[in-house]
Amino acid sequence: MGSHRYFVDVVKAGGDPVRAYRKIKRKIKQDRFLEELRDRQYYVKPSEKKRERKKRARQLIKKKTAQNRAMLDVRYMRTRG
Repeated sequence: MGSHRYFVDVVKAGGDPVRAYRKIKRKIKQDRFLEELRDRQYYVKPSEKKRERKKRARQLIKKKTAQNRAMLDVRYMRTRG
C-alpha cells in the first residue's frame, strides 16, 4: 500500500478550510487510496479477480458496441433524411 501523505497548506489554499478539504479529497481520489483499501479489505482469489476482469471487459465491449450502433444509426438517418 505504501506511504500516503496528504498535506495541504490552508494559507496557500486561500485561507479557506473548505477549499483545502476539497483539495485533499481530490488528491486522495486521484491516488485511488480508498479504492485500494476497499479492495484489500477481503482476500479475493486470483480466479475471482480474473473472472471479474473478464466480466468488466464483456460489459465494456457491449457498451462500446451499442454506442457504435447508435452512431451508425444516426449517420444512416442523416443520409436518408
